[in-house]
Amino acid sequence: MRCWRKFGCLLSLAGLLAALCALTVWLGDCSSRCAAQPVSSSSTASPTTPPPLSGRALRLHRRNCADSLAALADLRRVKASVRQELVRMERERTKIMQQIRASRIELANLMRNQRKISADTEMARSDLAALQIRLAEADQRNLPVLRLPLNISTLKSASAVDKASEGNCGLVDCFDYARCGLADQRPRFALLYSATDSLTDAARLLNSSRRLLPDGMSTNVAVRDSCLVLADVGSSSKSTLSAVPAATNLVAMLLLPASAASERLRRGLIAERPRAVVASRYQPSGSYRPGWDIVMPAKAPFRSASDLWAALPPLVPARRPRLLTAPLLPGANSSWWRQISDVDRLVLDELQRLCRSDVVDNLTSKVELPALAGATFCPILAPAGAPLSTLGGQRRLLDCLLAGSVPLILGDMLPPFGDLLEPLWRRAIVRLPRSRSSELAWLLATYSDAALLELRRHGRLLLERHLGTWRAQAATLLTLLNRRLGLPGPAAVGPTGSSALLPGHSRLLMGRVPSHFDETQDYLGAVEPPLDSVLFQHNYTAPAPISQLPNPLLNYPSLPGHPLPPPTDAQFNGSAYGYRPINHSMGTGGVEFSRAAGGNLPAEQFTAVVLSYNRESVLVGSLSKLAGLPYLHSVLVVWNGERPPNPSTVWPDLGGVPLHFIRGPGNSLNNRFLPWSQIRTEAVLSLDDDVYMRQDELVLAFRVWREHRDRIVGFPARFHARSGSGWVYNSNQTCEYSMVLTGAAFLHVHYLHLYSYWLPAALRAEVDRLTNCEDILMNFLVSHVTRKAPIKVTSRWTFPCFGCSQSLYKDDSHFFERSHCINYFSGMFGYNTLLYSQFRADSVLFKTRLGTDKVKCFKYV
Repeated sequence: MRCWRKFGCLLSLAGLLAALCALTVWLGDCSSRCAAQPVSSSSTASPTTPPPLSGRALRLHRRNCADSLAALADLRRVKASVRQELVRMERERTKIMQQIRASRIELANLMRNQRKISADTEMARSDLAALQIRLAEADQRNLPVLRLPLNISTLKSASAVDKASEGNCGLVDCFDYARCGLADQRPRFALLYSATDSLTDAARLLNSSRRLLPDGMSTNVAVRDSCLVLADVGSSSKSTLSAVPAATNLVAMLLLPASAASERLRRGLIAERPRAVVASRYQPSGSYRPGWDIVMPAKAPFRSASDLWAALPPLVPARRPRLLTAPLLPGANSSWWRQISDVDRLVLDELQRLCRSDVVDNLTSKVELPALAGATFCPILAPAGAPLSTLGGQRRLLDCLLAGSVPLILGDMLPPFGDLLEPLWRRAIVRLPRSRSSELAWLLATYSDAALLELRRHGRLLLERHLGTWRAQAATLLTLLNRRLGLPGPAAVGPTGSSALLPGHSRLLMGRVPSHFDETQDYLGAVEPPLDSVLFQHNYTAPAPISQLPNPLLNYPSLPGHPLPPPTDAQFNGSAYGYRPINHSMGTGGVEFSRAAGGNLPAEQFTAVVLSYNRESVLVGSLSKLAGLPYLHSVLVVWNGERPPNPSTVWPDLGGVPLHFIRGPGNSLNNRFLPWSQIRTEAVLSLDDDVYMRQDELVLAFRVWREHRDRIVGFPARFHARSGSGWVYNSNQTCEYSMVLTGAAFLHVHYLHLYSYWLPAALRAEVDRLTNCEDILMNFLVSHVTRKAPIKVTSRWTFPCFGCSQSLYKDDSHFFERSHCINYFSGMFGYNTLLYSQFRADSVLFKTRLGTDKVKCFKYV
């Protein structure tokens, strides 16, 4: 009301000023006429001039003129005073309008805060109701008190030796579990081999095992106190066995070059130690004990994984010029030729007809790999009455895999580590009875190119991860024993990066983020304190596939394929029949949808890993975009610069989210994918320091990743295209893509372990040499493991860098280097693992017209 009264006063003064102006004009006209009145004698007046005034009239006239002039002066003073008052009141009016605008802004903020408080109150009520439900359920359950397991009593089976001599020995009868308790602190493995035989295959395997075992799982002393003893019982078997007590769980390594020697030593070993596990390449049909003895592979052909990957042939084309290569048979003078059955002769005749080449008849000679590399299938004949595993058969199987041919086993033959790797062997080899040799040509012709490529790909995986190097064989052997015992390995912990800050610069200068960074003004989810993901929850319930582990002995926090935890109680309706419906657009501002955090999945958080190099100002801008971001657990800045961050830099306050600066081991782009121990969540958001992302985009991408945890989910997409005999990298906007740049992408933390510890060092060395292509290598890796394409989110295609003076992608050689990387990686992996996709993930209600009474979960994406 005061404002309106002031406006009325202002209007009254304006009217008064207008009247004064009119009166002033009239008085001015009168004064001008007074001043212009002629004073002259009557003798000089013209006939048309009015008669002169008399003396009294003249005096009266002059007095009126003086009064008019005085009144005019007074009016001018009043006019100046009114004008000053108008100026003052105009200033007051401007100030009042500013106050009105500020009040409106404050009112809008109060209304927004009120909506947020209402949403938080509703969420708190939901949490309280969920806690009450959980409390009621806990009261109804009869849960035992969780404590350490009791000690296992010592095995006292009177018939264990008899069963071992009869060939019936197994884990139930012959293994002493009392030495391998879950809560036992004794070392798990003891490795014994003679120093004089350090060049034997068994010694090399055990030496690789010793370097592979984590702390607490191996020992050099106290053999009698170990859970399991692995001993080389080859040429120095007497001296080695004498150091092993009779009651010890023993794995006897019989890796001799001749099968005859292995058979002779096996018989003596079984007679002396009937409860020992025999790990040998020679396994007779009559005395092999399934689930107890171990079939070992042939000698590892390569010393390192990089040499193996570089030597393996490409997987494409899937179908080779020849269907079969010649089978490998015993010598013509061997006793096998005299005992050959009619069925085996028919098999040989059919194989000779199909491969159209001479039969190689030397068991001990190595078949040249070029002869095998031209054939699609590599036959391995297991005649009737032959041992289940022989040294020649294991050599032949390894040669087939090294040549990239599909092993075709005719008869009964055990592949190495069969009880552990059986799922992989079923996908890598073809097993057929010998009686189907007459149907062999028809059966092999039914395999399509896609099926052949999968067979050869899994054969390559067997070489890469289990058979190709001594380290791979040792890891597979120890993992097989570990799985049999049912004991989880120690936790796989990533490197703990040292702080990149200067000494004494322990506290960062934090500043408030400007309000203009809040671009969406939407409720995207609850901003909560850091909450670690639930780790190591599937140690027994979901055995990890060893084909996707860099070190299968270790227990990894989580894998992309692990079962998801149950939904939160806030989504559960309290009954046993399902979940309550979630209304995403009924005027709730998306609160319930944000609470769900991705459909029926429970809420969790992610860690942002930002790679930076001596660009504090650019980094501050990108970090500011993360302030107040929902579901953000912590931010790790991997500092690749040669100098520490500037201590005077004011970093943005991220609203209680921890900000860590980690110095990488050298200036390497591979530091982006190190599994730092500071990462406490399954989800990792990989960011460049010059990427400016909106929060609604990141939240949408995180929700999409939650439903596709085994893929890379990100924003800018690229593709590869065929150019002559090679591949080229392209960033044009097309209808499909095959890569998602990791400058802004979500991925599972397990892929960081695979990238850093499973990929050959030669691949990471190529990234360091070019200072490029680490994102392409990560796409190759994930597509190779999952055989799935990445997922692009939203229509964003580029990342404009504001304030960047230089960037790697601006170099003219950038695209040439990335094309070279695609070709180099394709050669190392054996094929181009990248897969095309035309799928793009947007919000469900994107571009959908809704009524005014409904609110979208995302307005702009």
